[in-house]
Amino acid sequence: MNTKPIQRPRTDSATCVRTLRRIPRIDDWPKATSEPAATRLAIVDCETDGLDPSRDNVIQIAVAIVDVCQDGRILQVVDHGTGLADPGRQIPAKITKLTGIDNHAVRGKRIKQPALTEFICQADAVLAHNAGFDSEFCRRLQPGIGHLPWICSFRDVDWLGHGFDGAKLGHLLMQQGLFAPTAHDAIADVEALLALLNSELPTGETVLAEALRTAQEPTTRIFAERAPYETRHELKRFGYRWNPCQKVWWTEVAQADVHTELALLLRIAPGVRPAQQTMTWHTRHGRD
Repeated sequence: MNTKPIQRPRTDSATCVRTLRRIPRIDDWPKATSEPAATRLAIVDCETDGLDPSRDNVIQIAVAIVDVCQDGRILQVVDHGTGLADPGRQIPAKITKLTGIDNHAVRGKRIKQPALTEFICQADAVLAHNAGFDSEFCRRLQPGIGHLPWICSFRDVDWLGHGFDGAKLGHLLMQQGLFAPTAHDAIADVEALLALLNSELPTGETVLAEALRTAQEPTTRIFAERAPYETRHELKRFGYRWNPCQKVWWTEVAQADVHTELALLLRIAPGVRPAQQTMTWHTRHGRD
């Protein structure tokens, strides 16, 4: 398989027809290359029996170890694997409907955690399409990967700025002229993510190149502490998110934009006492 980035398709405006190409299977990617790699990544996807990483369980995990060159192209899939895990309790019907995984499929299955930790620790960083979700489940399952930074292809790419409508994995693929025949299976989602990462943005660089660059830039998380209750709608309108654990509204901005954001916050929420926290790719993608 040629690892040249997949360019965005052209659409015939007269007929409004777009041809979608099937994404490569994971075994179709090169297994060896003579081109030097700049970094090695672990591409991860988890299927779980719930949404709370403190109480719910991973029922399937898939990982692909990939080498990436300096300009953000995937050179090769070094290795990949997937595993199932019995959560020891009933899997909700809606999870089975979404993933196709039921209690029969996972009965007696266990993920070999030391081996999986060693497998992922080959990488310099971990990447997931919703790293705020996957990272918490993975860190609980494998504390030994806690030192690795995370990249989020959902948040670390300016999809809206590039003219994309929405940022769900399947929808992004279609906008890039690609389609995945299967979804919500961990290894299928890793396949889909590999194709998306190696596709080309309107800027000419790959999705992965932008995600890597953005992830490594420090940002500042601003907390709107003591914001008056009646300002909640304005805070939400300007992109602030509610953290139910800390009971505070917050947003995250580039460090160059901190002063502008603080001025806006003081204007829309008089009486607020802003607090700041520097975020890196080691700390950014935990759950909010």
